[in-house]
Amino acid sequence: MKKIQILIILAFFAAQVNAQISVDNSAPYNSAQYLVDNVLSGNGVVATNIVFNGDAEQLGFFNGSTSTIGLDSGIVISTGKVTDIPNGGNQPDTDLGGGTDADLLTIAQSVRSGISSTGDAASLEFDFTVVGDTVEFRFVFASEEYLQYVNSDYNDIFAFFLSGPGITGPYSSPAAFPDGAVNVAVLPGTATPITISTIHPTLNSQFYIDNPTDNTHDFNGFTTVITVKYAVICGETFHFKFSIADCQDKTLDTGVFLEANSLTSSGVTINSNLSTIIEGCNSSLVTITRSDTSVNDTIDLIFSGNAIPSEYTTIAAQQIFATGASSLTFNVEAFVDNITEGVDTIIIEIQGNTGCNMVKLYIEDYTPMNNLIVSDSMNICTDQGETALIWAKVDGGKSPFSYQWNNNVGPGDTLIVAPAETTYYTPIIWDDCGNSIEGEAIPVLVQCQLIKTNVFTPNGDGMNDYFTLFNLDDYPAPSLKIYNRWGVLVYENDAYENDWDGGDLKEGTYFYIVEPKSNKFEYEPSSKEKFTLKGTLHLFR
Repeated sequence: MKKIQILIILAFFAAQVNAQISVDNSAPYNSAQYLVDNVLSGNGVVATNIVFNGDAEQLGFFNGSTSTIGLDSGIVISTGKVTDIPNGGNQPDTDLGGGTDADLLTIAQSVRSGISSTGDAASLEFDFTVVGDTVEFRFVFASEEYLQYVNSDYNDIFAFFLSGPGITGPYSSPAAFPDGAVNVAVLPGTATPITISTIHPTLNSQFYIDNPTDNTHDFNGFTTVITVKYAVICGETFHFKFSIADCQDKTLDTGVFLEANSLTSSGVTINSNLSTIIEGCNSSLVTITRSDTSVNDTIDLIFSGNAIPSEYTTIAAQQIFATGASSLTFNVEAFVDNITEGVDTIIIEIQGNTGCNMVKLYIEDYTPMNNLIVSDSMNICTDQGETALIWAKVDGGKSPFSYQWNNNVGPGDTLIVAPAETTYYTPIIWDDCGNSIEGEAIPVLVQCQLIKTNVFTPNGDGMNDYFTLFNLDDYPAPSLKIYNRWGVLVYENDAYENDWDGGDLKEGTYFYIVEPKSNKFEYEPSSKEKFTLKGTLHLFR
């Protein structure tokens, strides 16, 4: 009989050891980002800008599947070390030397006016968006202060501060959410904060569970699982701050357990990647997303707006989700009708949905590209370091535009070029619809200053046999006139190419006039013919 009694006792203690909560704040559970993204967040919620403020030992992951806490797993935040929560270890009674929280003090004083301070404050906060019109999660509050300090000023405090569009509250909020925050950690159906003095055996006892023998964890008492559900605006960005702190002293810790995957928002969202559709040009990808993927579902669409259905892609009025599918898509394209009619609209709504249930698409006429204007021709002397600025612009079409130029000089509507010789640049412009237009060629004339020649010897020795002006070949059709010393015109060429050998002229002194037909350089600044080059020529045989 004694052996049997011993075995029963051993079995009881073995069950007690195995059936308890476990807590882990080693990697990856020491990362607030990981805990929010991979533990707390469920369907329909996307969190960003995740930050934890407090001692690293105040945050961790818990497994409560074999405990009495009422939640299988999730995140735990404590005023002490979270690793002290499992029974059999240290009592949750740690002073971490942490900071204070003014908003938590205000809430604590609304329950017990004599509370004058907070300490060991910790907070987990993040921005989030939802697919529905509400956000919800489940939690349990637990404390080592039960039941001895009920209705005393030793009442640790926690709060869930929510801020964002449409919310105005008395508590502080980030600058991006300027209208303040509200506390959603309240008794269901009331505005009463949750502390050991608002939930205990003689007040709101339906929410209280006593734990005097530290069954599966070391907190003396805790609440039943409580659900927070709050109305928000689908698609907008909101901010949560989960905060906790000791009150009046920094002993006897308190914790909040947040259920894994319980931060959710139910609904069906519809959105599009483009709001404006150009006839015959582009299409908008419409995506319908749902949070509950466990069943088949049929989504009924309602269409409105002033666009005629024949002007755009046929869209099925019923969209069917298969089990496991979280999203479905379809393209909306507008057809070319060659009618100038301004902007039409297509409004697509999800019937009876409480989520982001509408997209509005705009259909615009396509105006072909026209009136392509290019820069004027330019004269530069590359040898002197000069460059040319060329450009092209167009009316109509659909931006953004891409520009291609011949000669492989690069993309862009404006270019700086410095060719070694006269070059013609032709732009081709493509719009976002894939249509193109080609512009006129822009001449960039490489024309350096003409250098005078005063002697040439056309004697057939292959040296200086022709009257040559340096840089003359930079000019397309320069004219040349040669006069003898009596002013008689003895040679003329309207498109001279440095190829005159003096003909049958005798040795002597001659005068020449060259018109390069360019206003690039002034050779006779004081003359009416300032762009004309004049000089004296000595011919020797």
